[in-house]
Amino acid sequence: MDLQGLLLCPKLQASALYYKMKLGVHNFTIYNMASHEATNYLWHEGEGGVSANEFASCIVDYLETHLTYTEFILWSDGCGYQNRNLVLSNALLKFATDRKKQVTQKYLQRGHTQMECDSVHSVIERKLRNRDVHVPAEYAAVIRGARSSPKPYELKYVDYSFFQDFSKVKICKSIRPGSKAGDPTVHDLRAVRYNVDGSMEFKLLHSDNWQPFTSPSLRKACVSVAPLYTSPQKIKALKFKHLQELKHVLPKDFHPFYDALDHE
Repeated sequence: MDLQGLLLCPKLQASALYYKMKLGVHNFTIYNMASHEATNYLWHEGEGGVSANEFASCIVDYLETHLTYTEFILWSDGCGYQNRNLVLSNALLKFATDRKKQVTQKYLQRGHTQMECDSVHSVIERKLRNRDVHVPAEYAAVIRGARSSPKPYELKYVDYSFFQDFSKVKICKSIRPGSKAGDPTVHDLRAVRYNVDGSMEFKLLHSDNWQPFTSPSLRKACVSVAPLYTSPQKIKALKFKHLQELKHVLPKDFHPFYDALDHE
């Protein structure tokens, strides 16, 4: 799983765009190495940000739709706010205990982070070459049609109501392997395993044996998950102004989308 490089909207061959701020669009991809299917979660900054909660929402949603598997192994890079943080760990531990499915996170070594998601993003970027994009929904259409064999990419174009707030889930209070100065930190983790009984284990090297997290790292209390947002997110006033100024290079059919964006 990985986040594609930031997409911008509108994307046009027009010089008027050069000095203007544009809307950020995010595409988070999960590639199934067993079935070779790829699921893309797409949203723009008016619907959500790029915090740990957004990524945890996508990952848990994916796991919930694949409950026929008895065990999950997640490969990713070591990006802290995205893949290696307490919010995501609590979300995965909650899923493991609720659904009785073992989940293992494995982190690729720095300098060796190329993965199947990169090929998905490369295909999408080739399809976007020399193509105009007026609104984020057009990115969705490109992603759906980017591949035909073995099957098209799955696309979930989500809004603010999709994202859940996992920061209130307090099963685990720390994922640091050590507790004092000189001990390993979160950045030293190479794998974390979430067991159905609520326990967690870790590895500092992929060749190591599993070690249990220390007992003070676990709590019994857990709260239900609430929506992360109650309304669309406001973009900056200057960005909204720039997008309004760009409407003269956009067909009139797309003007209502930019007029409806919430802004400061």
